[in-house]
Amino acid sequence: MFTVELEYDYALIRTLDEQDRYEDVEVVIGDEGEVFILQFNESTQKNSVIAMSLQQLVDLYAAMDSPEGLFGLEVKSGKQ
Repeated sequence: MFTVELEYDYALIRTLDEQDRYEDVEVVIGDEGEVFILQFNESTQKNSVIAMSLQQLVDLYAAMDSPEGLFGLEVKSGKQ
């Protein structure tokens, strides 16, 4: 299950583990192509954060359906 919230300068995607084994994961995608992945860490009582580019997020998504090897993708902006 997931939610999508669209704000003025970012999109927030939140995915919930339906077996309740893991904390929710939030993906924040800014309008300048920056991506932050957050997950609450129970032991530190803080969010763990990973920062990456939109290109890296697209690569991760594409890699899930790819065979072994080296690949390159081009992210094209939808902005005109």
